[in-house]
Parts: sequence; structure tokens; C-alpha cells
Amino acid sequence: MADKIKVGIIGFGLAGRNMHYKALVEGLSDLVEVAAIWTRRPIEREGGEGDFPVADSVALYNDLDEFLAHPGLQAVHVTTPSGLHKDFIVAAAEAGIHVICDKPLEVTVAKMDESIEACRKKGVALSVNFQQRFNPHVQKLKTAIEEGKLGDIVTGIMEAKLYRVPEYYTESSWHGKIALDGGAATMNQGIHYIDLIQWLMGSTPKTVDKGVAQRLVHTYIEAEDFAYGELTMSDGAHLEILCGTCFRPGIDQRFDIRGTAGFATVVDGIVTQAYWDCKDQMDYFGRVEKVDFQGGSPIMGLENHIRYFREFYEAIQSESDIPIPGAEGRVASEIILGIYKAQEDGGAVDFPIAADYVPELKNI
Repeated sequence: MADKIKVGIIGFGLAGRNMHYKALVEGLSDLVEVAAIWTRRPIEREGGEGDFPVADSVALYNDLDEFLAHPGLQAVHVTTPSGLHKDFIVAAAEAGIHVICDKPLEVTVAKMDESIEACRKKGVALSVNFQQRFNPHVQKLKTAIEEGKLGDIVTGIMEAKLYRVPEYYTESSWHGKIALDGGAATMNQGIHYIDLIQWLMGSTPKTVDKGVAQRLVHTYIEAEDFAYGELTMSDGAHLEILCGTCFRPGIDQRFDIRGTAGFATVVDGIVTQAYWDCKDQMDYFGRVEKVDFQGGSPIMGLENHIRYFREFYEAIQSESDIPIPGAEGRVASEIILGIYKAQEDGGAVDFPIAADYVPELKNI
């Protein structure tokens, strides 16, 4: 049996501790060993209420160079604030270490491209954590689309109607701040379903025909709590995007994909409608009860993280293609930057987005 892959985690907030670390320990203990954690702040191994405990065998570091030099470290998970991802990705690449980066890959095109190029030069893997792609219903829908069951895709409509309490922004050092969060409702929350719908549609963006970004409820943040975009894709299909953390108390995340031969609707990760071959196709997916909704968002659990991490680490072991490589994982971020730019410019925006574009969102 092959030795377990030694893994580290950079950043240890909610995502690092209670998502990445917990998923690795509970779901991949046969394949990986979490060997080290880096964070600027001291870590309490037991943590606060609801925190997943950190094993005594895990080395804790405050010095990044020492962390990256941990004996046998082969891969790291970057879970810091979004606008800091590039620095840690590049440092890991220089040390010859593979990277899983939590979404988004980065907050500007320049930083995303620098991250991708650093990993390419050093021959290490870079994958972006869009775990919702590993939802069984979503994967079945992807297969159905690729098999042509929906015909040619005509349109996609995506909505993330969520809510965040004021403290989510006011008590955070980075939420809603453009430099570190890259935006707000769209770049942080809506990005998962933006990634899903463009991946399912199978086409890259060509133009943002209309972009709107506003502060409707959380008027004290730098970025948006509501955004809307109308896009034309490279194959001629149309995509509509609506995201917000202003929808009390939190409604749902959903998308519709419609083709010339059928359609499907997904709500909070579950296919709720499906039609092709002139009949209902819900039996193809299996009927599932709606997920719980709490704290302004659906509760998805860690199953999709575990499936994604396992595919990544099995690919590392077998030296095969990794899931969601950096070049693919950057698309959703660039779509969002296009919506922001269309808001700022007051008109249509073509892709690719300029590498030096940094959102200001002063006119929202």
C-alpha cells in the first residue's frame, strides 16, 4: 500500500478548519495525512464552540518557510482570504508543493495568471475548490448534457438569493473588502453556482451585455450585496446571473438550463425538474428531499468536498489529470470581474478581462 500523502493547510479560519481539515480527517484518512497547519494567529487545538479539534500529531507553524519545509509535505490547501491566495500559491509552487486553492482562485486576472504560471513552471498541480461540481445530481446533469439529452443549450439562468447578517461583514477583517474579498455577494457566495452553470453549459463567456452591482441592505461595505449580469457565451447561448446576500432570511440557490430538446432545474444542489425525450426524467436523478436552509444559506455538508479531494489526491498518486485545474477554475472569477466592470463602465464588456483591471465599485 502506498504511503499516505502528507498535506498541509494554509489559513485556518472557518473554511480551513471546519471544511478542509474536517473533510480530510473524516473522509480521506486512508489516503492523506494532515501533517501541518500554517496560520498567522495561534491555534487552540480544541478551538471554540463548533470547531473541529486538531490532532496532537499535526505540526503548527506561524513561519511560512518553516511550514513549507515540513518533512515530506506534498500538497497544501490554501484557505486564506481570497486576495492573499496568489502569494501562498506561488510560495508553495516554489517549494515544489501541489496546491488546492479554495474559491475564488484570486481576485484579479493578473493574480490568477501569475498563480497558474508559477505552478506550471514548477510542474506542480493547481486545482480550485469548486466542490459543488461533485454533487451527484450535478454530475448526472453534466453527463446528460454531454450526451445531448437537452439538445443545444440555449440559455442558463442562475440565482443565489442568500442573506448575511450585518456582523458577517462588520466583525470580519476581510469580508466585503475589495482587496481581500475581491467583491462580496458575487465573488464570495454566488461564485459556486456561477462556476456550476458555466461548466454545465460547456461554453466560455464572450461578452457581459449588462452588469449591475449595488449595495442594497449592507450599505456600509466596500463591495456589492446584490449583482446582476446578462452574458453572451462563445457558442451564442445566453446566461443570466443574479446574486445577493440581501435576501432576508435567505431563499435559495438555483439555476435553470434550457436546451432545444429539454431542460433541468437545480435548487440548492438538487435537481427538482428535468425533462427530455418528451417526458419527465426525475427518475434519472433520484428524488431527494430539499436540503436544510440555515443562517442565510443551504447546508450542503462535506460530502462534495470529500469527493473532490479524493479525486485530486488519487490523480496526484496516479499522475493523471487533476480535477478543476487553475485555468478552468479561473473562469467564474473572470465572469464576475466582467460584471463589475460593466457596472463601472456603464456598458458591455468583452472577454478576456484586462489583467490590470481592479474593481473599485465606487459608483454603486
